[in-house]
Amino acid sequence: MRQLLMTIYALFWFCLSSVVMAEAASSDVKQWLARMQTAAMEQNYKGTFVLTRGSMSSTLRVVHAYINGMEIERLTQLDGAMGEIIRRGGEVMCVFPDNRVVQLEKDSFANSVVQAFADFMPDPRFYVLTLDGETRLVNRSSVQVSVKALDDHRYTYQLWLDKQTGLLLKSSLQSAKGEELERFRFTEISFPESISAEELQPMNMDKAVAHEFIPPVPVDRSWPDNTMWQVGFVPPGFHAVRDARQPGDNVMLYSDGLASYSVFIERVAADMMPEGASMVGGTVAYADKLENDGHHYAVTVVGQIPAMTAMLVAESVRPKVMN
Repeated sequence: MRQLLMTIYALFWFCLSSVVMAEAASSDVKQWLARMQTAAMEQNYKGTFVLTRGSMSSTLRVVHAYINGMEIERLTQLDGAMGEIIRRGGEVMCVFPDNRVVQLEKDSFANSVVQAFADFMPDPRFYVLTLDGETRLVNRSSVQVSVKALDDHRYTYQLWLDKQTGLLLKSSLQSAKGEELERFRFTEISFPESISAEELQPMNMDKAVAHEFIPPVPVDRSWPDNTMWQVGFVPPGFHAVRDARQPGDNVMLYSDGLASYSVFIERVAADMMPEGASMVGGTVAYADKLENDGHHYAVTVVGQIPAMTAMLVAESVRPKVMN
């Protein structure tokens, strides 16, 4: 379960990371970041990029189009076992080499999360944003933007944006100690006026042997109706992202406008209690155990935050019995 959550979260973050940014004191920085947001959604582009997360590295081919107000994107893995990810708006479909198709059902809060992130401005007490000059990447002029974290509860980002379109060409995610945790970089890119429907079609769809659906994590009703959940520690600058779900449900999402993490509470058997942290690049999954009224629960925090912060969040989760 933990590995599945990390995979889904990493995919979700990749789809959103080029869209989500912050307010800066400089109007020039704000203009560049606004251009980056627009380009990430509305620009047609094709290219190859390398994504490095910790010790793992993958090379992928991307075709991205904006058609009738909707993003359509095809990601093809070029090394290892070849597979594809197709994104149409908020719906994501994974096509595996064995012709198995797995579709992630559209989560009930997916659209509101994007909207909340787009409108949310990180507090300047926690980030400093600067323009750091110009350089060339993939034979294109680019500008560098730094998003520097001012405490140990979040990471620092270095961004390189295409000077002509504003598209993100390279990014580096760094810890408070300056260690690079993740890197994204285009090695080849073009910006065609139009992209054909054939280029956006997944491979072997006519040969699919299985079509599976992975629903969003459901609200768990196996515990008493009067049991709610509360998170005692929220890092400074982070706020709950609300939607139709009610506070106290077993899935909660928090964001500071740039970084985000989710809290999942699941009822488990006593001998299936996970515990400890797993890291893939800058994404952590920290699991803690919780016992209440004779029942055992697993609390998992998944997000792009340091492991120590995730631990503090997980250990602060407590039941709140409503009368």
